[in-house]
Amino acid sequence: MTREAWARHVAFVLRCSGAATLSYVLANAIGLPHPVWAAMSGVIVGQEKLDETRTATIGRLFGTVVGVVVAVTIGSLLEPLHADVVVQMAVAVAVAAIIARRYPMLRVCMWTCPIVFLSTDAATPLAVVGFQRGAEVLLGGIVGALLHGLSETVISAMVTAAPEKPEAVKPKAASLPIHDD
Repeated sequence: MTREAWARHVAFVLRCSGAATLSYVLANAIGLPHPVWAAMSGVIVGQEKLDETRTATIGRLFGTVVGVVVAVTIGSLLEPLHADVVVQMAVAVAVAAIIARRYPMLRVCMWTCPIVFLSTDAATPLAVVGFQRGAEVLLGGIVGALLHGLSETVISAMVTAAPEKPEAVKPKAASLPIHDD
């Protein structure tokens, strides 16, 4: 295994663990009520390659915002009609699914809706719950992406500072010419 491959294995493990832990600690420190969503987001955005992580992060962040807006809007429209949370969630996920069919990168909006509805309580307005879930996911996604960027910087510095030694080329055994004297 090359030094770079080994570094990538170690970096993946450390950044996944670090993203979950750091996201949780930060979300908890600023008082977000469900830091589990930050920890999960920190891990979910991490992909094999930095450009894949960037794409996953952008999709997760924008999809989360769309899902929060859909859930809060649908909930706010249906709650005065005394629609049960199951009905609100069903309608919100249906609207989110329409959006996700058109913009697949935003698919996370579909599961953001149930997260918002199922993590609410009677004392907290739905808009506040939506903001909190969005903040948790955004925090975790940003932490995960930043740790991936940092790990790529470290790997690049390691590989540049200590390039792999090429294998020594073994000389071929020279065959002596045959002379018929």
